[in-house]
Amino acid sequence: MTAFLYVVAYALIPLFGWSFASSIESRSARIGYAFLAGSLLLTVESVLFTMAGIRWSILGLSMPLLVASGIVVLRLRRREAAVASPPPRWPAVTVIGLSLAHFTLSILTTQSINPDYILFWGPKSVHFALARALDASYLLSRYAPPRIDYPPLVPVTQAWGLLFSHEMPWITAAAMAAVWLAAAVPVVYWLTGSVDGTAFWTAAMAASLAFCGSGGNAEAMLVVYLSIAAAAIVADRTSIACMAFAGAMLTKEEALITIGAILIGVAIYDRGFRRVAALAASSAAGGSVWFAFQKRFGLPAGPGRLILTHTVHWTNLPTIFKEAPKSLAAGCWGLSWLIALAVILFIAMKSPRRLAGSIPLLVPIPLLFAFFVYLYLQYESSLAMKMWWILPRISQPALSMLILAAVFASGDRMRAHENR
Repeated sequence: MTAFLYVVAYALIPLFGWSFASSIESRSARIGYAFLAGSLLLTVESVLFTMAGIRWSILGLSMPLLVASGIVVLRLRRREAAVASPPPRWPAVTVIGLSLAHFTLSILTTQSINPDYILFWGPKSVHFALARALDASYLLSRYAPPRIDYPPLVPVTQAWGLLFSHEMPWITAAAMAAVWLAAAVPVVYWLTGSVDGTAFWTAAMAASLAFCGSGGNAEAMLVVYLSIAAAAIVADRTSIACMAFAGAMLTKEEALITIGAILIGVAIYDRGFRRVAALAASSAAGGSVWFAFQKRFGLPAGPGRLILTHTVHWTNLPTIFKEAPKSLAAGCWGLSWLIALAVILFIAMKSPRRLAGSIPLLVPIPLLFAFFVYLYLQYESSLAMKMWWILPRISQPALSMLILAAVFASGDRMRAHENR
């Protein structure tokens, strides 16, 4: 019963984000996007409630978001109805289903549960649910968990489930990472228009998340938000990208580096800064919610983990280039990288103009890898071990963007560039 109630809590989250999903024509994509937007809105609301001294409750957190969604639904019902997407082909659906099942089972069998889940993600959510607030006294206590500076989206959504279950179903809560990937699938399909490309993206990201032990931590959430944002930028859905960037900023500090790299790609493609300004503003708005909380309760404010030493050890270079290929295996011997790269190279040789629309996805990839090299040049010890633990996870957004770039470039949406 505990696990069932916890799952029910997650099933309600799309209702909270329905007000943001009004622009989605596809019904399945609207539900998936509403889950992502609902998690963001629930997090923002939880932070604001804590700052205002309002204790969390199921009714208190639900009512404002449900009212907002209800107003939007009533207004849109008179204007348009949801458009059902054409049924995808069964081989692609089979690949998507098996990939999600593999990721879920890898968590349920405890093979892909992350140690950080036990160290701080889970304990934070338990304490927040017991305190019915973002418990700043716990974060500042002598027994505080690691990473008190991490943004709150993951523990808030886990704590939301605990308001229903009252006990922590540890394995079930960890397995909810697969729900995030499942929610992203119809949105990626809607944005790219390619069911085969969506199937490959799902299989690649599910394998990578399982390989990295993503059960219970923030990797699945971060990858989903950044992937949706990147795909929405190419599909010219700026409002969706803005929401996703704000969600990424409230998930992990590492989002800032990827968002910055993507914005550089957008500026190069647009040859202007109008869209960059909107995307940057939404990212800053998401991050400022957490920074305001940190300032209000005396926590260290700002992205502290991103402060580098600037002490370069050039002797690390041989180890970096030796260990990087092994760390980029992505749970499938690197095939996710190689197949996507082969598609990109083939299109570049045959119809290079079709890559034009994917520039916002392609430009960030070398920038991110350059940053990774610069980061690892500053490590003083245990470089190989740290690369094996960290690189598979922090390279996931780059992998996702490479695959999405290949999907867009090989699909119908980019064929218009051939005639320009």
